[in-house]
Amino acid sequence: MKIFCAIKLISNEKEFLLKNIGNYEVIFQDELTNNPQKYFSDCDVCFGNIPRTWVEESTKLKWIQLESVGYDPYMSLTNQKVKISNLKGFFSIPVAESAVSGILSLMRGMNELSLLKDKKEWVGAALRPSLRMLEGSNVLILGAGAIGYQMEKLLCAFNCVVSFYDKFNPEAQYSRPEELTKAIPEADVIIGCLPESPETIHLINGERLSLMKPTTILVNAGRGSLIDDLALAQKLIDGSIAGAVLDVTPKEPLPEDHPLWNCPNTILSQHTGGGYEEEVLDKVKVFLKNLQPYINNEPLNNLIP
Repeated sequence: MKIFCAIKLISNEKEFLLKNIGNYEVIFQDELTNNPQKYFSDCDVCFGNIPRTWVEESTKLKWIQLESVGYDPYMSLTNQKVKISNLKGFFSIPVAESAVSGILSLMRGMNELSLLKDKKEWVGAALRPSLRMLEGSNVLILGAGAIGYQMEKLLCAFNCVVSFYDKFNPEAQYSRPEELTKAIPEADVIIGCLPESPETIHLINGERLSLMKPTTILVNAGRGSLIDDLALAQKLIDGSIAGAVLDVTPKEPLPEDHPLWNCPNTILSQHTGGGYEEEVLDKVKVFLKNLQPYINNEPLNNLIP
C-alpha cells in the first residue's frame, strides 16, 4: 500500500508519521519537484486535500483522509469507489474559544484599548460607561453541531441563555427560517457556525440584519457565504448593530477595497479560528487513528456521505 501525503508537514511531524505508519510507503507531495499527480495516481490512500480531478482520474485510490471539515469540492464525485473522511469536530475547541474571545473583546472594549496603546492615548475613564458584560446575554447559535455545542459550553460559564437554530438537529429550538426570523430580534449575540448549503447562503441577509437590535453582536465562525457581507458592512457603518466578529468572509483574502476593512467595532480574525500550536500534528494523529480501521476493513471515523 502506498500513501500520498498532500498536507505540508515540518520535519518533526514527518518523523512522527513515519515512526507510526508501519512499513507502508509514504510519498510527501512537498518533496516532489514536478508532476505530483503522477505519483498520486499510484497511491491507494491520500492524507490531505487534493484536486477533485485527481480523484476522478485515479484508478487506484481507495480512501482520502481530508485535513478539513469542509468537503464541498468532493461532493458528487464520479469516482464513487473512493471513501472520504473529514475532520468533523476537530476544530470545535479553538473555534469556540476564538469566537468567545472576539465577543468579549468587543463587549469589554479590548479592541479599542489595544489601538489606544499604539497611539499612547489614555482615555479609559471615558470608555467605562460604554463597556458591556457577556453575563446573562441571550445568545442564538446558528448550527447545532460540535462547534455550536462547544460554544454553548463556554457561554454557560457566563450564565448566557443559549438557543440553537438548525434545520436537521431535532434538539435545536428553531429549525425553520420563519422561526429564525422571529428569534433574531431577541438575541444579544448571534453566532454562525453552519456549513455551506443552498439553504444557508445569505441566510443572514439584509432583511434579517435589520431585525437585530442596535446592541447585537454578530459572529461568523462557519462559512463566509452565510452573511450578506455588503449589507452587514452598511449596518456596521450606520450603527444599526453593535459589532461583528468575522473569522470567515465570502472572499479570502478579503479584497483591499472591501468596506469591511473600515467598519467600526469589527474584528476580522482572518480564518485563524481553528488554529493552534499542535494543529498539524494532531491532524497526523487523526489520520493514523483512522488508518487502522481502514487496514482492517472496518468502518472509518467521520466518513462523509
